[in-house]
Amino acid sequence: MIEERTSRSIKILLAGGGTGGHLYPAIALAEEIQKHGAADRQFELLFIGSKRGLEAQVLPSLGYRLKTIWIRGWQRGWTLRDIVVNLLFPLRLLVALVQSWWFIKQFDPDLAIGTGGYAAGPPLRLAAWKKIPIFIHEQNVAPGATTRWIASHARRIYVSYEESKKYLPEAIWYGTPLRRSLHQVPQAQALAFFELEPGRPTLLIFGGSQGSVAINRYWLTHLNEVLAKSHCQAIWQTGQRDFELIRSHFLDNPLVYVTPFIHEMGIAYCAADLVISRSGAISIAEMCAYGKPAVLIPLPTAAGNHQEINARNLEKNGAAVVVLQQELDTPRLSEIVQQLLRDYDRLKQMSASARSLAQLDAAAKIVTDIFLQSGIDV
Repeated sequence: MIEERTSRSIKILLAGGGTGGHLYPAIALAEEIQKHGAADRQFELLFIGSKRGLEAQVLPSLGYRLKTIWIRGWQRGWTLRDIVVNLLFPLRLLVALVQSWWFIKQFDPDLAIGTGGYAAGPPLRLAAWKKIPIFIHEQNVAPGATTRWIASHARRIYVSYEESKKYLPEAIWYGTPLRRSLHQVPQAQALAFFELEPGRPTLLIFGGSQGSVAINRYWLTHLNEVLAKSHCQAIWQTGQRDFELIRSHFLDNPLVYVTPFIHEMGIAYCAADLVISRSGAISIAEMCAYGKPAVLIPLPTAAGNHQEINARNLEKNGAAVVVLQQELDTPRLSEIVQQLLRDYDRLKQMSASARSLAQLDAAAKIVTDIFLQSGIDV
């Protein structure tokens, strides 16, 4: 147990990143932790992540301290580059463990919280070796490699889905922590923010924080047809790589708002009647929080096929329709979108199903439990 002292802060290490799916739950927990600060009790937070991960761009802009380690995830392709990266993995892991040891020695945390991703493994393993209490949040239905590696050392494991308990029987199902910065505004106001027309059905298309080449290529070919037949409009997050190509293609079309990255995702969800996206854990949690029906296209190379497992869980509960990436060679996706936009009752049912799966107080529940387990007054 942590003995609270007014003479110093309670130090908390957070590790998780690489993608938004691992980073944003950590940020949500950090925001919740900071709510509990007071004049006689301050929380000092330190993130450990990777230079290549999204955390290197996002955390400094939010004012959080970040230390980076030399680590990369295991590559699942067979290109020469993938093979070279994988051959370097043992060396990277050794260096990352040494770096983590040094950062932890300097920071001397009272507890550590991990939210997955390749950058979370080394610092959490070192924290466990130093007998620092560890808490883990797993966002996907099937636990990732980092969670499997660290699970036996964790004081608590929290999961986003009840189905995860078949992999982690000891886990606590509290849902996915969501950022407090997500906004809820009237749809008309949200549409005005994106310079789109009120009263027209609106699609929100995105392929994760970096965009999806496969999804972008599909809609370059099919979006104009769907716009014409369904009298709808679209907000399209392309990622940086394809932005200029797609922007030039729709430059004169006022019904398509094209952007490389959406900073105000909450407003985008409020504007949308139907979401078309990958099925990362955070995207799914946000869709459920906003009660948005979705067409989900799982990333086929995701570790452990976790994106399809996530997507099928929503489909089973009536909140989404799944289209596999291999089906993007056919018009099936655009046909499903058009059918859904014509069927208001089904969209309404899907919305209700999505909202029923939301766990809006996940961050508060997790932080409260961490504090209780650590002897910190709530």
